[in-house]
Amino acid sequence: MKKANLYLIFILMCIMIFTIPAQAESNIINVIVDGIALDIVTVLKHNRVLVPIDSISECLDLAVEFNEKDMVVNVIKDNVNIEFILNSNKVKLNEKELELDVETFMKEEEIFVPVRFLAESIGKTVQWDDKNHNIIIGVFSKKAKIEDTFLYFNEEYGYTLSFPNSWENETIIETKDGILYVYDKKSVEKFIEDGHESFDPVFEIRCSDYSTVAELPYKGNYVLYYSDGKYIEALFGRDFQFCPETLDSYTKIYNEVQKVLGSFNKIDDDNDFVEDDKNNYKREIRVLNDILDNYVPENIFIEREIFTYKVPVQNTSFLFLRNMRNEEEISIKMEAEFDKNGKLIRYHIKNYWHDLEENPISQIKSLELAKDFVKRYVDEGSELIKISDLYPSLYEEGKHETYGDKDGNYIVVVDLIHGFVEYFSLIHG
Repeated sequence: MKKANLYLIFILMCIMIFTIPAQAESNIINVIVDGIALDIVTVLKHNRVLVPIDSISECLDLAVEFNEKDMVVNVIKDNVNIEFILNSNKVKLNEKELELDVETFMKEEEIFVPVRFLAESIGKTVQWDDKNHNIIIGVFSKKAKIEDTFLYFNEEYGYTLSFPNSWENETIIETKDGILYVYDKKSVEKFIEDGHESFDPVFEIRCSDYSTVAELPYKGNYVLYYSDGKYIEALFGRDFQFCPETLDSYTKIYNEVQKVLGSFNKIDDDNDFVEDDKNNYKREIRVLNDILDNYVPENIFIEREIFTYKVPVQNTSFLFLRNMRNEEEISIKMEAEFDKNGKLIRYHIKNYWHDLEENPISQIKSLELAKDFVKRYVDEGSELIKISDLYPSLYEEGKHETYGDKDGNYIVVVDLIHGFVEYFSLIHG
């Protein structure tokens, strides 16, 4: 009996010895490219991750050619040309011969290439999450296509998003323990009316030390940010949480989220976010509306349509209004830039096509208007004088007048034909 037990133990040990390396070679590796998890086969060989070139070529925008005669795979991206030789660790990168520590090979009619070398050769960053066996290539880079926005700031995880102004009435926005939840307001109201106590958001953004997106690749879910083992992810439920009566409102929010995510901006130590003081943003809105009431011709802009920059400018914030000539062309635009304390540092009305009503003013009235503007928003003790060559690109005799203070801290330009302050900029101070 003892011999039989010893023999069984010996067999089990042999099995373990020979199977553990095989398991190590076939560990499941998740590949995330520009925030999107790919549902592809991967191979771990000699501590290198290899992927099928055809499976990854589309998301990396690669042109792939296979020369079966020479057993060469040619990969082209912009001005980068890579030649992988099957069953060899030799490659050519723009005609320069290199030797890798793993071979390109074919398996079940799929050509596997080392993904780190491939990605870095075309300029992508590559990060390896050893704990979760995730390889993260590039960064989330969807572009925002919305402009009538207000800024959301997640203080716990340090990121911003630009939400459509309409969401103030159409959604319920909650942040619990750092997790952002956005609900369709009409759907929530209907669920409550029907006696439901729980319901899911349209989407949520959470931070964790593992990637839900990588484990459950689902179209629409994204890794927005990864660093030092931490993931910030946008997640959508597989089951849509709406009633038949609220389908339209839910669908509207769902579609807009895809654009909103493009405004994601991670705030780090090198990019201080100026709107962490919510009172700043409120003050800036008040200043913009006050300028509209006192220094801009009437009925050009809609006050509630105040837009913000999608990405906060370092140490400043930027608000603007616009009037569109058509869906793509701006007719006239008003910009206002504020410093980290909410103080106005630049203002400009840019007229492209708008037909302004003439309202001529005298030089005396023009100077009074400029002085009043500076005292109201910048410096109550400042004295302005006419300096016509202070801003030549905006000065046109008889049509514009330019003013500054004796210390050269400010520029103010008044439109004499239409009677309003067209430009202001803080130079020093």
